Amino acid sequence: MKNIKICLLLALLFTAISCGKDFGDLNADPNNPAGVPADYLLTSAEKYLADQTTGNDMVYFGGLWAQYFSQNNYTDESRFKYRPDNVNFRWSWYYADALYDLQEVQRLVVANPSLDAAVDKNKIAIAGILEAMRFQDLTDIFGPVPYTEALQAAQKRTPKYDSQKDIYLSLLRDLKDAVAQLDVHAGSFGAADIIYAGDVAKWKKFANSLRLRIAMRMADTEEAAAARAEVEAVFADAFQGNEDNAYFQFLGGQPNSNSMNPNRVLRVDADYGMSDILIDKTLKPLNDPRLPVFADERVNGGGYFGRPYGQNSDNAAGESPDLYSQPSGAAVIRSGGSNFRPLDILAPQAPARFMSYAEVCFILAEAKERGWSVSGTAPDWYEKGVAASLEEWGADPAAVTAYLAQPAVAYATAPGDWKQKIGVQKWIALFLQGTQGWCEWRRLDFQKLEPPVDGVIFEVGGKASAARQPYPTNEQSQNGANYQAAVGLLGGPDKLSTRVWWDVQ
Repeated sequence: MKNIKICLLLALLFTAISCGKDFGDLNADPNNPAGVPADYLLTSAEKYLADQTTGNDMVYFGGLWAQYFSQNNYTDESRFKYRPDNVNFRWSWYYADALYDLQEVQRLVVANPSLDAAVDKNKIAIAGILEAMRFQDLTDIFGPVPYTEALQAAQKRTPKYDSQKDIYLSLLRDLKDAVAQLDVHAGSFGAADIIYAGDVAKWKKFANSLRLRIAMRMADTEEAAAARAEVEAVFADAFQGNEDNAYFQFLGGQPNSNSMNPNRVLRVDADYGMSDILIDKTLKPLNDPRLPVFADERVNGGGYFGRPYGQNSDNAAGESPDLYSQPSGAAVIRSGGSNFRPLDILAPQAPARFMSYAEVCFILAEAKERGWSVSGTAPDWYEKGVAASLEEWGADPAAVTAYLAQPAVAYATAPGDWKQKIGVQKWIALFLQGTQGWCEWRRLDFQKLEPPVDGVIFEVGGKASAARQPYPTNEQSQNGANYQAAVGLLGGPDKLSTRVWWDVQ
């Protein structure tokens, strides 16, 4: 754990403006101070990304739409009633925080070069890698979004939207350029980099792993050949084990703790608990050793029981949260204690997870099923993915072996086609990465999520979850012409049920 004084760093930061997605296309803005060190801004950007991953997007959006969690009260989000204020906030939060800091990191490094050009290039590339990760999230949530004209503030107050296809192809080019630019023999941000402590070799693996994620997500589109070429080119240089996982390690106290912790401390169990989709219909039937790590036993009666997903507010209010399992660590918070287990998800120091080796393994299992030229076999990569996730959550070798031997888990006998087998285990492995779990369900169409038990509030096209997040109302009123053009690029109405580009069925 790196004892970075993030709260002090954030107090020094100013909103930064620059333009361009190419790593060298950076313009200085005279209205912003050049004296804020780029290293401080990198810490700030990583913290923003971590907060966004573990904060409201997990509790009120991705974690619910992927059905890992159920709401204990105020259940409208799990029945797909999106609140315009929350969508406006999410949009501005994504654009105005980490992305601006990352752009400013690149601008400052160019404007104030050090005596070591290789270090400067590494810093620019690392900021660009994180920028690519966040832009993929944005376009996967909404579809077409401002990209080439984004983050230009006064110069482009009404930015145009780019198609998701164009954004994806640009992200792959940018990540390829970043990998080529990284020099593993030179330094970077050092301790200011909370994710990898400045380890450039790790950043190179992360960039290549992101290329796998982006490429596989477009595998069923007209760009399937490009997706295949990308996967075949980089798979050997992606994550090689859990030691490569991209984590942001939070500290133990506010404001630098995992934001799920203070939310729970403040609101206790008012908001969300574990869903029956994850607990009763997945982990328990599979005798999954991750169950007691993900969840606490219920207060009334013991044992693990998930709340039915998508109850209406009256029905949810009529059943005490004590009847259902809450996220692990909830019992510690309820008691006012601090004796969290190392892997409790509500522990203040629990990490934010950006990408894992398990995800890479499942991508390569899918690549083999598609007939692409990567090493190994689909069953081998599938088993490696399952094992990596189990080990990530503390399972010992005997537990891993026993789990994989079950007919419902073993690749040869698990139910369904390869999309079902890989999809379910990948979905479990993406727990706490709600947006990613939701994306993979949309793309692979495996059977796991279910319609809300008390019905939807806003229509999602007859499916178990939404196909996308509608655009914020602020864009409709303040960027109307480009908003209308974006709906045209989307190819359908601005609704929950309209599929994004890579979601082909």
